[in-house]
Amino acid sequence: MTRALLIAAFACGLLLSIDGEAGHASPFRAAPSEITASPAAERSADPGLPARLHVRDAGAADRDGGVSRASGSAGPEDYATGQVPEVFDADEPSAEGFSAEGGDSLSLTLPGAILTALERNPTVAIQLVNPEIAGTYSREERAAFDPRLSFSASKSKTKSERFLGSRPEPFDFTTERLQYDLSISQALPTGTELSVNASIGGSISNIYTDQYVGQVGLTITQSLLKGFGTGYNLASLRKARIDVEVSQLELKAIAEQVTADVEKGYWDLFLAKEEIRIQQRSLELAERQMDESVERIAVGKLPELELAAVQAEVATRREALIDAKSRYEQARLHLLFLLNPPRPSNWETIPVTVDKPFVPTDTLDAVRTHEELALKYRPDLLQAQLDLEKNELDLARTKNGLLPRLDLFVTLGKTRYAQSFGESTPDLGSPFYDVSAGLTFDFPVLNRAARAEHARSKYSRDQLEMALLNMERLVRHDVRSAYVEVLRSRRQIEATRVAGDLQEKKSSAELEKYRVGRSTNFLVMQAQRDLISSRLDEARAMVAYLNALVDLYLMEGTLLERRGITSFDAG
Repeated sequence: MTRALLIAAFACGLLLSIDGEAGHASPFRAAPSEITASPAAERSADPGLPARLHVRDAGAADRDGGVSRASGSAGPEDYATGQVPEVFDADEPSAEGFSAEGGDSLSLTLPGAILTALERNPTVAIQLVNPEIAGTYSREERAAFDPRLSFSASKSKTKSERFLGSRPEPFDFTTERLQYDLSISQALPTGTELSVNASIGGSISNIYTDQYVGQVGLTITQSLLKGFGTGYNLASLRKARIDVEVSQLELKAIAEQVTADVEKGYWDLFLAKEEIRIQQRSLELAERQMDESVERIAVGKLPELELAAVQAEVATRREALIDAKSRYEQARLHLLFLLNPPRPSNWETIPVTVDKPFVPTDTLDAVRTHEELALKYRPDLLQAQLDLEKNELDLARTKNGLLPRLDLFVTLGKTRYAQSFGESTPDLGSPFYDVSAGLTFDFPVLNRAARAEHARSKYSRDQLEMALLNMERLVRHDVRSAYVEVLRSRRQIEATRVAGDLQEKKSSAELEKYRVGRSTNFLVMQAQRDLISSRLDEARAMVAYLNALVDLYLMEGTLLERRGITSFDAG
């Protein structure tokens, strides 16, 4: 009997091991060395804990065009590599006339904008709750292996008539019964059910001698076929833990998308301001040309018909300036929508971009390196892998479900008899015992439900395997397509710079020809339009390159790590 109790205690120790069962390593926890991100701490043991953003310290520079600091308000001089093109003037265009009146200015570095969005964006805040919700399902499945305690107490009293022997007259017979039962039971992941019970019962009557019985026993039931092993019994718990992993990957995907939107919105706002500055200078050139034309007409050096072309060009450039200011306002509202700054009138806030686009001096890695990173860190691909892993758990569970149920049970007990309640306490040393053992068998004759469930799991596995292969193809395509765009936009920077310099020389030459009477206002305005278009292209090429890098890192699934955000830990 004592040996049996020791066996039960050992089995309970086995149960405790399922709490420490290794989970799935989250790609969001440790940053890869290839992308210069710092390592993160080990994942929390409890997958149900709430998630929180954690940001590494400053100094983690992005290899191919990201920011070089994790927080702070330092300006673009903090960038470790690259140079700011001359097209980006240090002077900020005036916000008057195209921003909300009375709005407060908000100086923003790019890292500060990213952190503000991740902390305050409602989309991220909503998604942050999902890992916690998924954790509750994991704890619910874990509860299947929690010990169960039950206790019952009853007391009854009866009075009846009985005839004893040959006496013709009945007499009253009273009986009082007491019963107390206590049991502790627990299921183990091996398919074992343990139950320890103790009871005290007593009977008091006005005829017979008082009698009390104390019992203690151990019952072990072990599934031998269906229900045997951890593969069957832990499937639901393991699937629930995988769901926690999936929710964390979904959170990472949302956070990466918000980060990408913020970066693009930041540079779009910067570009909108640059377009305003360029269009303002364009309008100033046209107005200066109109003033010069008026003077030349006044002294008879230019026919009055030449003035119409200049006036039309001035009107056109004013329209372009109005459009540029409208685009700035749209970009301002979009960035504020992403940031959701903590101000009562945040829609009137005027964001001021502190950082400027720059050209990184180092080169991209080979496209295969980016492919390998994507296959390792892309959230949707990792989710597809986890879905396949969940299906494998279902497949093992349903395969076991095809077997008949055959259970072995063993019951060991000790009994103590006494004439008083105090002496009837169960005693393991009592010489009175009871032992029983046996088998129970159960099997549906056709077993259609189990066979259909198993077949469904196999079909789902085939489907998920094909979906995973297709997802890998899609990831490779996305990375290569984004890589091509990065190369194209990088080359466009130099091409547009050269074109801008040449257009400036062409415009100056056309103006000199006009002043000596060898050109017309129409040709001068056309040369100026070409110059303004080339300057706009140059500014847009820089922003397009940085946005292409963001898209590449988004396709890799490494954008957060490259920006210094290494984990969503419980805190």
